[in-house]
Amino acid sequence: MGNIKAGDLRCTVTLQRPERLINGKGRPITRWEDVATVRAGRTEVSGREFWVAQAYHAEDVVTYTLRWREDVRADWRLIHRGTAYNILEVNHLGDMRDFMRLKCRVVTGEANR
Repeated sequence: MGNIKAGDLRCTVTLQRPERLINGKGRPITRWEDVATVRAGRTEVSGREFWVAQAYHAEDVVTYTLRWREDVRADWRLIHRGTAYNILEVNHLGDMRDFMRLKCRVVTGEANR
């Protein structure tokens, strides 16, 4: 992947995990709980990744690179500049535990917060 420097992490993003609740009418709902606000790099899907990502509707797919965290899961989401992104894939980039990549897609059909 090449060397990543702190200066490459230009975006501020918030990682959120789902909290499953039952509302007053007995229906299940999901509330998003902030876990951490971190610095990340953002890249649009392009080139070879575009063809792979077409299964995800590539026009809405973005990859975020951030410092390695053990707790991030694919059922979490990421907020960047008020837009929510579902995490499609968590890639820990080998055994170095320095950085990780999150392939994400824009959330549609629900409120971002």
